[in-house]
Amino acid sequence: MEAQEFLTEYRNISNKLKKRFLRRPNVSEASDHFRQLGRRLDDGEEPQYAAFCHLATSRCEQTIGNSPGEIEALTAAARSFLRAEMEVQALKCPSYEEHLTAAIASFRQAAKLQEEGGRGQLAACLLLELGEALQRLQRPTEALQVYKRAAGLLENHIGDWLSVKVKIADCYISTPDHHNALLVLSEVANFAAEHDPCNLYTQMKYNTEVLMVLLLLLVEPSPHNTAPHLLAVLERYQGGGETESGEVGEGPSPDLPKDTAILLQSAVMAVQSKETEALLYLQDELSNRLTDQQTGLLKLLVNNTIRKV
Repeated sequence: MEAQEFLTEYRNISNKLKKRFLRRPNVSEASDHFRQLGRRLDDGEEPQYAAFCHLATSRCEQTIGNSPGEIEALTAAARSFLRAEMEVQALKCPSYEEHLTAAIASFRQAAKLQEEGGRGQLAACLLLELGEALQRLQRPTEALQVYKRAAGLLENHIGDWLSVKVKIADCYISTPDHHNALLVLSEVANFAAEHDPCNLYTQMKYNTEVLMVLLLLLVEPSPHNTAPHLLAVLERYQGGGETESGEVGEGPSPDLPKDTAILLQSAVMAVQSKETEALLYLQDELSNRLTDQQTGLLKLLVNNTIRKV
C-alpha cells in the first residue's frame, strides 16, 4: 500500500470519530476498521504503518472501556514498531530510532495495564519480550532495567524468576560489569541449590557455576574486594581442592560433568600460574563444552593472561 493510499484510508476512518450534531460517533465500528487496516498492512509487510493503526485501535478500545482490547492493540502496535525498527537495523540505514522508542513505550504501557489489572505474570511476559528485543539490538543497559522490572513481578514464580535473573546477569556481562554479574549469578546459584530437591535446575546450576568461575578469574578476586562465598567458589577449583588456608575444600561442583570439571580446574591452575601454553590447549578442549557466552569469556581470560606474561 502506498503512503498516500494509507493516509487517505486512515483519515476516512478517523473522520467517523468526529462528533456531529445529534449523532454520536460509532467508536466500535472505527476500532474494527482500524484493526482490519492494521492487519492488512502487517500482511503487506508495512509494519511502520500498521503500528499506527494498532495505536488508533487501542485509543478506541480505551474510549469504550475495553481494557483487554486496548492491551491487545497496544501489544500489536509494539510488535509492529519493533519489526519496523529491526528492518531498518538489518538494512543498516541511518535511523533516529523513532520506531524503537515507540515500541518501548507501547510495551511498557501494555505491561502497566496488565499489572493494574492484577495480571503481573502477563505484564512480566511483555517486559521479557521487550528485554529480549533490546538484547538482540545490542542494548544491554536498557534491557537490564526491563529485566529487573520483570523479575520484581515474578518473585512468586521460582522458575521464571531464576530465568530472568540469569538474563540480568547476561546483561551485566555484556555491559561489561563482571562484579555485578557475579553477585546476581551467586544469588541464582544459592537459590537454585536451596529450592531444587528434584534437580529441576541442574543445567542452570551447571551454566551458572562455569560462568562464576570464569568471571572470578577475570576480576582477580582478593579477600579485600570479594565476598567470602565467592572466593569459596574459586577455591573449589584450586589444585586438589585445597583452600588458601591449607584446608581441604569440597572440590568442583557435582553439577558439572566430570571431564568438564577437571578441565576447568586445570584452567584455573593454568591462569594462576600463568602457564599460557597449557591455557591455550585447555581453551581448545573446553570450547566444545561451553556456551557461546562462556567461550567468549574464556577467550577474554586467555587474552588477558597472555598480555600479563
